[in-house]
Amino acid sequence: MKVLPVQNDKPSTVFIFGAGASYADGVPLQVDILPQIIRDTDPQLKHSHTAKRLRKFLTEHFAQGQQAPSLEEVFGFIEFFIKNELSLSKEWGIKELLEIKADFTKVVHYLISKNTKRSELFGEFWRKINQVDPEVGVITTNYDTLADEAFDSIYPECLIDYCLDFINFRHPEARIPFDWWIDPKKPTGEFGYDKVTRIKLIKLHGSLNWKYCSCCGQIALTPWQHEFNLKLDSFKSFMDTQVTECPFDSNRLSSLLQMPTHIKNNHNFIFSKLYDEASYLVGNAKQLVFIGYSFPEADVHIRALIRRCFSEDGKIIVINKSRAKDLKHRYEGLAKNVDYHEYTFERFVRSKIFDDLLSANKTLQGTARFASRS
Repeated sequence: MKVLPVQNDKPSTVFIFGAGASYADGVPLQVDILPQIIRDTDPQLKHSHTAKRLRKFLTEHFAQGQQAPSLEEVFGFIEFFIKNELSLSKEWGIKELLEIKADFTKVVHYLISKNTKRSELFGEFWRKINQVDPEVGVITTNYDTLADEAFDSIYPECLIDYCLDFINFRHPEARIPFDWWIDPKKPTGEFGYDKVTRIKLIKLHGSLNWKYCSCCGQIALTPWQHEFNLKLDSFKSFMDTQVTECPFDSNRLSSLLQMPTHIKNNHNFIFSKLYDEASYLVGNAKQLVFIGYSFPEADVHIRALIRRCFSEDGKIIVINKSRAKDLKHRYEGLAKNVDYHEYTFERFVRSKIFDDLLSANKTLQGTARFASRS
């Protein structure tokens, strides 16, 4: 008999992850990425045509001192010329700048993916949630797949919903070369469990394990395949095969990552949908738990999302090891009720604060902003 997973559509508690949550597992922070590209000590960065061309662009147009420019600065610079249809120079026309932007995305994908290993810490996080109360939601600004791959510690009692329509849902009928994946919004008879819970995992800025076809607009999920091979200019799969083309139109697949810029226009319908899904999740929440998130300047869209959608009497809990006063001030500008804990993600997962937070999930007081509109 097929059973519809508990839809968990309007969880009271939503966790929002930033780069600090992944740092303990070895994923580089944004501030560390450009220095790695410029130093070229990594063999693939040193020898690949993609990285060489990017390094040439960076050394020509940005000062090389002790402090490297930020990713936001570089991407914003490139975006300015592209959006205004301006050439930077004879050598760097619009076509070349579009290629540099694509090169940059590939190199960022490579650097993050090569440091993305299996995370026992995220495994603990998911197991505690499943044990106490799985009816929560998760939003992350991170590209890495630490949270995704650790989710199998509570599968199949819980199912991930990325809130996107993957071509994997149509396998094996479509006979496509990607792993079959269960659509958690539909009844399933795969597991024999009386109760299966759907948990939304919204990756606002894209993911290393999503592959995008710019021709038909479809997305493929490659659950255990997040690497990019700069030398071959190709995705490197779990089975050591090169999955590079769309199974429907043979168009070359690309990474689906939204790079850090101060203004995000969401021209790609996929990022618009993810933003809408995150708005719905935040608008129906009574409590937001920010973990390792520092509100970088390029994430003004997230500040706007919280201010527009989150209830004025909602509670914000901040888990961050930083003692910076300006960081606390940023959060205090979002809600009246803010609890700040100078904890690492590791300390939080093993703390009484996490236990109490989950135990109180069903009995939270207050009214969600979207609920008050109905």
